[in-house]
Amino acid sequence: MAYDQQTGTADLRTEVIDKVIRDIAKPSYKFKQAVRIVKTNAWKQTFFRAATTVLTGASGASVEGIPRGAAFPRATPTSEEVNSYIVKYGLEDFITYEDVMSSEIDQVKQIIFKLTQATVSAVDGKIWDTLTESRIVDKIQSITIAAANFWEGSSASIIDNLMNAKQLIGEANYDTSRLMAFVSEKDHRSIVNYLAEKGGQFPSVGEDMAKNGKAGKLAGIQLVVSNNVTASYALVVVPKVVGAWRESVSLRSDLEKDAFKGTRIRVVEMGVAQLTDPSAAVLLIGTQE
Repeated sequence: MAYDQQTGTADLRTEVIDKVIRDIAKPSYKFKQAVRIVKTNAWKQTFFRAATTVLTGASGASVEGIPRGAAFPRATPTSEEVNSYIVKYGLEDFITYEDVMSSEIDQVKQIIFKLTQATVSAVDGKIWDTLTESRIVDKIQSITIAAANFWEGSSASIIDNLMNAKQLIGEANYDTSRLMAFVSEKDHRSIVNYLAEKGGQFPSVGEDMAKNGKAGKLAGIQLVVSNNVTASYALVVVPKVVGAWRESVSLRSDLEKDAFKGTRIRVVEMGVAQLTDPSAAVLLIGTQE
């Protein structure tokens, strides 16, 4: 929209709305930081999920100590074929001609914001569900926090829980130097209070939210706060390794004008989330009482 134009010359244009939507979306996505963004034109998305165990030679054919001129031992990695399909996300609304042409700019901006917010939240929520297997743990790793050690309580063991997750990921042969932990707003509050009572690291973790929900580091792990995190759970992952977002259509808008009546605005995104490396994720269960 030409927000800088005088009343009476306002117009809705796809390219302007797209820019507004992108500006809103940039700080709104939380879980897209955890996955690789892969462009695709195919409807069916197939990938192979490889085992994380380190290969060894067969019995009597060790990797170490190949004799001079001898044949090399053979080892073949195992993998699982996984199929998924592109999903469409989106919403629309109708803005009246009078609102576009009058000074009701705030209303138009609010509509654009809410449509974008809902679409982004749905995509981010799907990535959360995919990476956590909808909290029905099968292939990912998990840690169940003892009932007495929930994060809001006096016996919380937050740093040990995060370090335990880091240990599990490291033992699965992944790099642990840039891990991310996704937490809820309530658990972020518990973390800040815990650190304040312990007298350490409070300034960096207690400060206001930065872009994309990043809220400082704890035990070398980047904290990210998201409302899509289910109550009493947290997730530690190796970003850009644990999964992928196969993107068919990036977040964008479409406008359809009905002369002197109004304009329909539609926001859409198409893609599918994939859990490619489940051992690069650890679900923390029982963070809240």
